[in-house]
Order: sequence, then C-alpha cells, then structure tokens
Amino acid sequence: MDSTHPDQNPRVQRTAMMWLLTVIVVILSGWALRATATVFVPLVLAFFLTLIVHPLDRKTAERLPSRVSWLGHVVALLAVLLGVGIFIGCLWVAAEQIVARFENAGDMSMLSGLDLGTADDGNDGKTTQLEQAYASAVDSLQGAIWERVSGFANGVVNTAGTTLGGLILVLFLTLLMLIEAPKWGAKMQSAASQSTAQELRAGLGVFAHRLMRYLITRTILGLITALLYVGWMWIFDLDLLIVWGLLAFLLNFIPTLGSMIAGVLPVIYAFVQKDFSTAFLIGSGLLVIEQVMGNFVDPRVQGRQVSISPLVILVVLVLWGWIWGIMGAILAVPITIAAIIGFAHFEPLRPFALFLSNENSMDDLDCMAQGEDG
Repeated sequence: MDSTHPDQNPRVQRTAMMWLLTVIVVILSGWALRATATVFVPLVLAFFLTLIVHPLDRKTAERLPSRVSWLGHVVALLAVLLGVGIFIGCLWVAAEQIVARFENAGDMSMLSGLDLGTADDGNDGKTTQLEQAYASAVDSLQGAIWERVSGFANGVVNTAGTTLGGLILVLFLTLLMLIEAPKWGAKMQSAASQSTAQELRAGLGVFAHRLMRYLITRTILGLITALLYVGWMWIFDLDLLIVWGLLAFLLNFIPTLGSMIAGVLPVIYAFVQKDFSTAFLIGSGLLVIEQVMGNFVDPRVQGRQVSISPLVILVVLVLWGWIWGIMGAILAVPITIAAIIGFAHFEPLRPFALFLSNENSMDDLDCMAQGEDG
C-alpha cells in the first residue's frame, strides 16, 4: 500500500469539503438574494448611483460656502433624477407607442401587409380551403402577438405607481449615502488598518471611475446602434420606428442578450406586417450592424473599462437575471466589475478575479484593478 495515502486522504477530503461548502454557500446566497430582492435591489442601485455622483457632490460643495454646501447633495440628486428619468421615460414612450399602435389598428388584419381577405379561385369566387387555413393561421399568429405585446405594454404603463415608489426609495437612499459618506470614510479608517483602508478607498475610486466610463460609453454606443437600426428599418417602411430605436438604446445596457432581443423583435414584427423576404432583409441588416458594433466598435471604444470574459458576461447575465429579474440583468456587469476589482485587492481572492476577468496574467489584472488603461 502507498505510504503517502494516509497523509493525502485527509487533505483531499478537506479540499473536497471546502469546495462543497463553497457551492452550498453560493446557492444559498443566490436564493437569499432572490428572496430579498425588494430590499437589496434599491440598496445596490443606490450604492452605485452614489459612487457615480459623489464626485459631482464633492466638487459642487467645495465651490460653495460651507453654510450652503448641502446644495451639492441637491445637484447630485438632480443628476440622478435626470438620468433615471430619461431611462424610464424612454421605456414609457415605447410602451405608449405600442399601445396606441394596436388600439388604432382595430381589426387585427390591419397589422399585416398580408392579404387576409377572401380570394377568388378564378372560377366561382369561392375561397379555397388552403387559403382559408393560411388566413386563419396568420390571423391567429397576429392575435397572439397582439395579446402578448399589448399586455406587456399596458403592464409597463400600469406599473408607473410602483416604479415611482421605487424611484423615491432609491433617491432617498442615495441622499442618505451621500450625507453619510464622510462618516463612513472615517469609520473605515478607524476600524481597519491604514493599508487596508487605503486599499478599500483605492478600490472604490477605481470602481466608481470605471462604472462612470462604462455608463457613458454604453450610452454613446446605444445611441449609435439605435440610429443605425432606425435608419435601416426606415428603408423598408417598417412601423414603430421610435419603439425599435428606444428598445435598441435601452437593451444596449444588457450586453449580449439585450442586443439579440433588440434585433429579434422588429424582425418578428416585420414578418407579421410585411412578408418573409422583407423580414429576412431587415434581420440580415440588423445582424451586420450588431456584428460591426459588437466585434469592432465596442471593444475599441470600451477598451479595458469592462475587462470581463465574454463567457462570464453571459453567465452573470443569466445568474443575476434569475435572481433579480430585468434589474439584475442591468446590474450584472457593474456587480461583476466591482467583484473583480475587489477580489484583485485581496491576495486569497486574486485567482477568482483573474478567472472572472478577460486578462491573461496577474500583471494585467493589477493594471486593470489600479485603473490603468491598456
């Protein structure tokens, strides 16, 4: 019998037990976060917003007399309200356009360029059974699409009250975090060693900088993509151009999956409203636009701001989408950026940061975590 077996077996068992406990903790944490979404989603969103607008708050306060330095908080909150208002307003306009389009359509046959009326057979003017089946199938497809799309749009419009309540909570939390930020900085300095406190402040600074640049670049790329989408679909005289443009802009904040959804929806609508060949041409053009933007423009504009493996992006989108729904999918990339930067500053967690990132070495990871663009 191998003499090393008695010494190695306990080590293997401990390693296996550690990994098993890690998996259990991750699963339980996912379920806990999902069950407490109403609590943690506003907290995480407010925390990210605070990091973004805190420099604006600080710089505004520094330029004002001390007795009115609180106006920095007001300016920061107005900036948050403007950004969130634009996002919600775009979603609202898209939903209103859909509702108005289907309400004005009246008869479902008006949604399609296909001939759903009776067709003469050339002899006695009676519709053949094949034509009846075809018309019935198209009419059923249109009815199903109308029911799903209009139901979703009406749901978006009807949840305005809930959205407003959540927005007020996020703004209130952001205000409190802005007010408490200096106190928490002092607490962190007292509770941790000087080196640890410096590491935490440096990590938060890098994350805030990268998060801000990430949002700016995603906004610019989303606008460019939306304009290209609308321009291409305008050539084919497709309806609801404003809706498709707004959806392309909004879904751009959900990498990979968002662009797929933004491209598939108008193609489906074109198939119902126009015909297969038109839908194919529209889909081909949107695919070319997406490939150019996703594989050529995006990596060069975004640079190292989102240094995350494409496989990891897809996994975290699915994971956070399951945990927190659409808001989880929007927050997935910022949360992962925060995790990579945080893990990179602590030696035991550095291997996890490297595997989550798109870097090839620890030196490249250090450059990314320290805010150096490559």
